[in-house]
Amino acid sequence: MQFSMEVTPKVDVSALPQQVREVSITYLPGVDCREVVAQAVRLRQLGYEPIAHVPARSMRDRPHLTHYLTALKTEADIRQVLLIGGSPDRPLGPFTSTLDLLETGLFGGLRVGVAGHPEGMPVLNERECDRLLALKNQYARDTGTEMFVMTQWSLDMPTIHRWLDRIEAFNTLPIYLGIPGPTTPATLLKFAQLCGVKTSLLGLRNQSGRLGKLLTVQPPDYLVDGLAGRIDHFHIYTFGGVKRTRDWLTARPSDIAIPA
Repeated sequence: MQFSMEVTPKVDVSALPQQVREVSITYLPGVDCREVVAQAVRLRQLGYEPIAHVPARSMRDRPHLTHYLTALKTEADIRQVLLIGGSPDRPLGPFTSTLDLLETGLFGGLRVGVAGHPEGMPVLNERECDRLLALKNQYARDTGTEMFVMTQWSLDMPTIHRWLDRIEAFNTLPIYLGIPGPTTPATLLKFAQLCGVKTSLLGLRNQSGRLGKLLTVQPPDYLVDGLAGRIDHFHIYTFGGVKRTRDWLTARPSDIAIPA
């Protein structure tokens, strides 16, 4: 079993768990792309494999995208990226989707991640999300691009199983299934509203009357253990709790594949 995790450009990465090798770096609206590059450099120097986010709607134009990718490659020896649509607000340039980015032809030689949505998206229904993932699978087959799927985080086991069942007929890409690191349900409730994970949000709201549980740190073991037969790579969203995630991974049984 393998684990990766997500960090922001400003997180102190000196204390990341040694049980992970791949670390994705967020690129949120308004962030200078140089901050993402600098974090990728730090991760590379520490021996991790950085995965830089490339949000379509934050790219001002093709030169901006080219400059960003060139800096990632030359300064951080980047080998993997995660392409996302980004903020649903008005795009800064001509790119509005992952497919727009892929069609530029600028990602040759890179391993390319694309987003998966077990709980759907606020602006797209379930069928449309699946259709877009099928198109990205087709792109990988047609071009020979090495690709993988990195999903939004989810707490709901039945929803994850239903999503895996739905995409089984067409998806051949490796899946990095998003899960929350150890944190309180109260924190998850806040981020669920921001991230649009509606099924998980409903479940958390149903817990809102149990204040004691909302304030207790909950580890995601039930997800990892319950999905172990179908998923062998989990991507951890820490919500600022890097130390808690490190402690949890350290205490996990030896089913974790420790990076060489």
